[in-house]
Parts: sequence; C-alpha cells; structure tokens
Amino acid sequence: MRVLALGAHPDDIEIFMFGTMAAYAALGAELTFAIATDGAKGGKGAPATLARARREEATAAAGLLGVVPRFLDFPDGALVADAALIGALRTLIGEVKPDLAITHAPNDYHGDHRALSDGVRIAASFAVPVLHADTLGGTGFSPTHYVDISGHAGIKA
Repeated sequence: MRVLALGAHPDDIEIFMFGTMAAYAALGAELTFAIATDGAKGGKGAPATLARARREEATAAAGLLGVVPRFLDFPDGALVADAALIGALRTLIGEVKPDLAITHAPNDYHGDHRALSDGVRIAASFAVPVLHADTLGGTGFSPTHYVDISGHAGIKA
C-alpha cells in the first residue's frame, strides 16, 4: 500500500498525522510525505533561516520512518488552491500513485491548511481516496475513520 501524507507546513505532518504514518509504516506501507510551503513564516527569526531550520527538522522527523519528504516550496502564509498548486499536486499524485492520501480537513483553522485540502481534493479528482486529519483541537471535525496509534505514541510529535 502506498500512502501520501500532505501537510501545508513543515511540522504539520508530525503534528496532525505522524502517529497514523507510523502505524502505516509498521504495516509495511510505502510512505511519501509532501510539504506544500517553505515554512518561512512559522515562527520567530529571519524567514530564510526559519525556512531552512524547519526543512531540516521535517527531514529529520520523516527520516524516523525512512521517508525523504518532498518540498513543494510555495510561499508560507499565501497558499491558494490555484492552477500552480493543483498542477504540482497532480504531478505528485501521478508520480507517487498512492492508494490513499491524507491531508488537512477542509474546515481547518489555518488558511494554508484549507487551501491545501482544497487543492488535494481537486488534484486527486477521485483517482485516490482522500482522508482528512483532525483539526487542531478537533474544532468542527467529524471523523469517519479512526487509526489506533497507541502502539506508536512514543514517536508521535
């Protein structure tokens, strides 16, 4: 099974999906992580320095599961589900050929998360099932699937 995890920012996969990805890895799934933005606005410090540090952290975290993440490098804080994002996502989905994609919920609190969710939905175009991660704090989230990650809690961010 091939599973594609898509996060808007470096650290989103770790926060929202890492336990699930660890569970899939334990089952022998082939994982791909894709990070849509450069992460330059996700903290204090010079944007280029911050983007570099967050990229390194995301790469190290993915490495715990044997994954080399793909970075799409769209500007942080300005993600929109436009032709550029949808095209990049279609290319990625075509290359990875996932059996399942997991990304942010369409009603997530963050605009970049919502844009990525919309972009994935359009790019997947019924070619791959798309599931959504919990919103931060579960606000407005109505789950339809659960993955038991209790055996992987130690690796979860």
